Amino acid sequence: MFCHLGGATTGCHSLLGVVLSSDKTNISVMSSNRMAHPLLISLANIDMHIRSKTSLHAYLLLALLPIAKFTHKVTRVRGLLQDRLVHQALSVVLSPLKTAASVGIMMNDPRGNLRYCFTPLAAWIADTPEESLLVGTSIKASPVTMATANEFGDAH
Repeated sequence: MFCHLGGATTGCHSLLGVVLSSDKTNISVMSSNRMAHPLLISLANIDMHIRSKTSLHAYLLLALLPIAKFTHKVTRVRGLLQDRLVHQALSVVLSPLKTAASVGIMMNDPRGNLRYCFTPLAAWIADTPEESLLVGTSIKASPVTMATANEFGDAH
C-alpha cells in the first residue's frame, strides 16, 4: 500500500497482485467424458502454504472457459479455432481485471475504508500444454527458441 498526502485530499492506493490458474479437467467420467477448463483467481499476498491447500478456499472460480468441438476436416484448423476461442473468452472474462490494473478501482479494505486499488497480474499457474495455449506456441516447438520437436535431440 502506498499513500499520497497532498493538497486537500488524502488518498491511499493498494496494489493487489492477482494469481490466475487454469487446467483442463475431466469433470464426469461416468457420463460421456465431459471436459471443463476452469479459470481460478487468487491474490498474490496470500501465503503459498494456504494457497496450496484446496480446503482453505484461497482460489475462487472465475469462469469456465469453453472447450468446443469443431467439425472442420483439417486438425490444425480445429486446434487453431479452439485456441482462438479460449483467447477470446479470456479477453472477455479478464477485461474488468485489465481495467482495474490500468486505471484502478475503489474497493473496501477489511476495516471498511475505501481504497483505490490496482490489480496487476502477478502470476499464472499452468502446466506445459496450458502455457503453450496461452503464449500461442505449439507443444512440439520450443517457446523460447526457433527449435522444433525434431531438432530437440536426445537429452542423454
